[in-house]
Amino acid sequence: MKIVTYNIQFGLGKDGRFDLERVASEVDGADIIALQEVERYWQRSGNVDQPALLGQYLPEYYWAYGPYFDVDASTCLPGGRVNNVRRQFGNMILSKTPILSTRLFPLPKSNLRHSHNMVVGVFEGVVKLQRDGALRIYNAHLGARSRQDRVAQINSIRETIRRTPDEGGAWTSCHANSLWKEDAAPPPMPESFVLLGDFNLEAKDPEYAHLVGPGDGDPGRGSSHEEFIDTWVASGHEKDEGVTYTADPSSTGAQNMRIDYAFVDESMKKRVIGARIDETAMGSDHQPYWIDLDYAPRE
Repeated sequence: MKIVTYNIQFGLGKDGRFDLERVASEVDGADIIALQEVERYWQRSGNVDQPALLGQYLPEYYWAYGPYFDVDASTCLPGGRVNNVRRQFGNMILSKTPILSTRLFPLPKSNLRHSHNMVVGVFEGVVKLQRDGALRIYNAHLGARSRQDRVAQINSIRETIRRTPDEGGAWTSCHANSLWKEDAAPPPMPESFVLLGDFNLEAKDPEYAHLVGPGDGDPGRGSSHEEFIDTWVASGHEKDEGVTYTADPSSTGAQNMRIDYAFVDESMKKRVIGARIDETAMGSDHQPYWIDLDYAPRE
């Protein structure tokens, strides 16, 4: 099973062009796609509904959108009629198999006062597997401005992932009222998960240890159910190699970095059979990061 994460920078490519169709072509073929920085009705990207357009460009995929940033962009028309529009920014999950349920979790954010800092979040999708079972996908975007924020955000994500199997799915048990019985059974909430997205941190940063644990020489680190496995390292790469974010050369002190990740739990580590960064993609200032998991249906 192929999974890809890609911060698409609202479709703005390295050549300065907005091109969502190009973005779609760069991730087409994956079984599950996690996109960050997907927006609706921003002037900079042409006041379009980007999730809907991406869905049109990838018609063989189920999709769901989680806007953690949502503000009013409505107008009042002559006669008092309101044109209700929400300016949104968030994460998107696309899958070749149905997305059984989703939940959106805004992450902690501080008021930095003298530095722009916007709300970010993690978008949960429970994806049906091809043969049977399901997999939790957590599509995350962490803040870029504050290390303290990122630590709080990682702790929040960890707690969400930890408690979710005990909470159950979008609903649990049956309802006595037949009006609530549109579905035969509650959706599943599996133990296994993949946490991926733009974490705005490097492996050398202190926050990395909050994700993977202190490490004991084991590839990808992790030694308990509360620590995550870095699939890049688990598949044989050095933690300090690779570039998923290409810095603007005009920015003072900017550098290329690996800040996009996919993490799995200890039970999923044995399924990680490959990882790569698409260095040729031009659709964003980030590069798509692909992982291969051994989830082939058994004959």
